[in-house]
Amino acid sequence: MKLHETCTTDQAAPQFDHDWQRRAFGLALALSEFRHYPWSEFQETLIATIGEWESRPESERGQWEYYDHWVKTLETLVDRHQLLTAPVLTDSGDHALPVPHDHDH
Repeated sequence: MKLHETCTTDQAAPQFDHDWQRRAFGLALALSEFRHYPWSEFQETLIATIGEWESRPESERGQWEYYDHWVKTLETLVDRHQLLTAPVLTDSGDHALPVPHDHDH
């Protein structure tokens, strides 16, 4: 697993300052493992989210918080893939199947 280079978490043994960070980390990984989105999409979206933050004037940025960007990325992907609104299709092993998008037809 490759995280963004600004991540201070040890990938083998993640360290978290707050419990919500641990939950956000686990949720992002679990949603990817259950095939709701590829991990590479999370990585790319996280990099874009951090890039948007970096492009803002310093006075508007607020304090650097890596997991704030992680949560924003998670929210973006949940919305993009309609994970809270679309019905979940599952295979015979009860694993989520990718939802076909309109542009796939």
